[in-house]
Amino acid sequence: MERTAFVADSTLGLSPQDALKGDVYVIPQQVIIEGQSYRDYLEMTPDEVIEAQLAGKKVSTSQISAADLEALYKDLLEKFDRIVSVHVSSKLSGTCSTARMVAEKFGNRIKVIDGLTLNGGLSFVIEEARRKLSAGVPWDRLEEAIAPLVQRVRGFVLPATLEYLHRGGRIGGLQHFIGSLLKLLPVLEVRDGLVRPLERARGWHKGLQQLAQAFHQAFPEGARVILAHAYNPQGIEELRKLISQEGVVIEDVRECGPAVAAHTGPGTVALFAAPR
Repeated sequence: MERTAFVADSTLGLSPQDALKGDVYVIPQQVIIEGQSYRDYLEMTPDEVIEAQLAGKKVSTSQISAADLEALYKDLLEKFDRIVSVHVSSKLSGTCSTARMVAEKFGNRIKVIDGLTLNGGLSFVIEEARRKLSAGVPWDRLEEAIAPLVQRVRGFVLPATLEYLHRGGRIGGLQHFIGSLLKLLPVLEVRDGLVRPLERARGWHKGLQQLAQAFHQAFPEGARVILAHAYNPQGIEELRKLISQEGVVIEDVRECGPAVAAHTGPGTVALFAAPR
């Protein structure tokens, strides 16, 4: 049987060490703080990103380094026969495009997959790819085989404040002003590779309730769930209680990582789900 390595970018929300516990190799995204670029998890921790935001510094992200990815691919192909490289949605980042450009140098030994999601959603896609290959799905039909699962993975995100969406240009000044006055928060949905506003909630607790309700409507028969948060363990515990019912299996609780936190800010909670 051919030996397969699995790669993901750091929007996965796990440190390289934690990801390796699940046999996944992580390539870092770039975190930019006040114009200075750092490799996620290697040169900048998620806590340091949050601290920079709380200090009022300008924080953004950029995609993976092609040179870093090529070095990782070369190293892995000395130990493995092939690589499945799963990445954040191509509708949100140029990471997939960069990975495909690098992968071309290695012929058919690398399969780059657009996860059409991020964070915990990527874990579900990787797990499905591993399962299909183990079941004997041909290498050239892998993307086709995992497509039904990829299309069903959903994410729901609740920022704690509009401030960071405003800083990042995601909402205009007037919307920010009115939203702040009314204490409105957007419940965001990650679906088909895009992030869209789903509902508006008046206040944090109402937002959590609406997020949980949207999840239950999307998965009435239950789901596998990965929870994520940016410096908000209390908020994620509240969300856990709201979604806990028969058929809901919470597989992991992890950090949002800078890909989410840089745009939605500290306090953000998120839920990623896939069918059981």
